[in-house]
Amino acid sequence: MAFKRMNKKNFISTIVTVVLLLAFTILIKGSIRLPNLINYILIYSIAALSLNVICGCLGEFVLGHGGFILVGYTVAGLIAKFMHGLYEVNEYKQIIYTHAGCQLHPLGYVFIIIDVLIAALATGVIGFIVGSIALGRLKGDYLAIVTLGVSLIFVEVCKNIPALSGLNGVGAASFLGGTTILYAVFFVLTVALILAFMKSRFGRSILSCRDDVIAAEACGVDVKKYKIMAFTFASFIAGLAGGLLCHHTKLIPTDFGLDFSILFLIIIVLGGLGSLTGTVVATVVIVLYEQWFCMESWVPEFFKNNPKIIYGVILVAIMLFRSQGILGTSEFTWKWFYNKIKEIWFKIFKNKTPKEVK
Repeated sequence: MAFKRMNKKNFISTIVTVVLLLAFTILIKGSIRLPNLINYILIYSIAALSLNVICGCLGEFVLGHGGFILVGYTVAGLIAKFMHGLYEVNEYKQIIYTHAGCQLHPLGYVFIIIDVLIAALATGVIGFIVGSIALGRLKGDYLAIVTLGVSLIFVEVCKNIPALSGLNGVGAASFLGGTTILYAVFFVLTVALILAFMKSRFGRSILSCRDDVIAAEACGVDVKKYKIMAFTFASFIAGLAGGLLCHHTKLIPTDFGLDFSILFLIIIVLGGLGSLTGTVVATVVIVLYEQWFCMESWVPEFFKNNPKIIYGVILVAIMLFRSQGILGTSEFTWKWFYNKIKEIWFKIFKNKTPKEVK
């Protein structure tokens, strides 16, 4: 992604966008708790970006991404439960929270950060093991089936181990809840980390493996090595998302099954494989649909009782009308946005090819 100096037109566009977002915030403030909505957008964006590294940047198809998020969720929950068990309830609250409004103490932020990083590292190790076994031998549909099987194994293991039974339906949110600022910082750092990784020599090698494996091997690229590296990196990011999710909401292992993995697959297909900003835009759309639209009183009962039916409609519509997703492999810029508006306008009304916006 190229970062350029903001000119007058881009500055005005940004101000107008911020005003519209504030207006939207006021609109939905009475119907849903806004911080909770933003938290889901930030955490789900991190999880979707990690999957886009595999499917969009590496070019491999996986179906069990929810299982790796579950690993991060479980490890973070176990660590938080262990830390909580070291202290009495009142003593724990005094250490982690300030007395005014139960806000997180700086030490609480440190605990969460360390907890999430350990969960991410553990997930990265699991990803390295799975990638070393599967990526060197399988690809395409076979790899998707293997990752789905591994994800189901993770779900069953977490559901049946007695030591994890205390986390079922509880999560670390009962012991140590995160804040929107913390999730936002992790989101920004995740985007910066992915950009730095993909612009490095390793990232360029991964993209070459996606574009043409034979040409990459002819140029001396160790395809298996870089595929495992990308899978491990994506698993690390998925572990971050799982750890943050553990500090935000209560889930059970079965919540991380096939439907959970399909959710993020829909997000990256809707946003565009290989597009970071497209993934974030699609995450906003999906989260608003699930966490806001389906919970409103004026919404028909059919959508409330069958919220996931829209996912099938989205997939069919994308494959028929815009298979590359909202942004394809491009990234959002104001220049791209205005060029697209002009392109659509000229196609509909003037049947001409517009000049690009400078």
